[in-house]
Amino acid sequence: MIQALLFDLDGTLLDSRDAVIDAVAYTAEEYAPGHFSREELLARFGESFDDFLATVAQAAGVPDKQEVLEKYFAYVRENHARHVRLFPYVKEGLEKLKQAGYQLAVVTNKQREFALTGLKQAGIDKLFEVVVAVDDVAKGKPSAEPVCKALASMGRRPEQAMMVGDSRYDVLAAVAGGVSSVVLEWYGQEEWLYATPDYRYADFESFVTDMMAAKAQGGR
Repeated sequence: MIQALLFDLDGTLLDSRDAVIDAVAYTAEEYAPGHFSREELLARFGESFDDFLATVAQAAGVPDKQEVLEKYFAYVRENHARHVRLFPYVKEGLEKLKQAGYQLAVVTNKQREFALTGLKQAGIDKLFEVVVAVDDVAKGKPSAEPVCKALASMGRRPEQAMMVGDSRYDVLAAVAGGVSSVVLEWYGQEEWLYATPDYRYADFESFVTDMMAAKAQGGR
């Protein structure tokens, strides 16, 4: 029976894909103008920022990716409000899931500073008992490490948990960590060429409805 739900943040709970892409595009254009198209950035959405910005630094011939990261951080701090818009029914749905007894965690490739600020500004920070950000681990998703770290903090086994996300990085991390995977298709259906999610939903309300029904029946 599923007891713990691990949620990605950007593109899953927060309708922030365009804002995140804007921040990455700004940073990439500052250092490697014309090197990355917006289509490529969209295709890489969900990837660890550290990994991608290291690629930007390499393309720009900058020996230290920290300089690129700081440029990105500065842009996000100035424009963070645009990152904080919940998808429909997310707050109400999370409250229902928590009241039903599910343990809730955030597992994100976002930096902890921005993840915690976004959760607080969205008014959902108190609903999560664990937050695992990209700077809490050696490797972000699609590595299993963030999933395993969240499970250890929650005292749960893989078969008791589900990873809820929107990208292949979430699904691959779920597979690597031995947990079930859910994809919320807020931005439309994707052709899954890598790992295939166990469950797919068009919106949060339908996901919550199924999870509440599963809890009432004693399992999924």
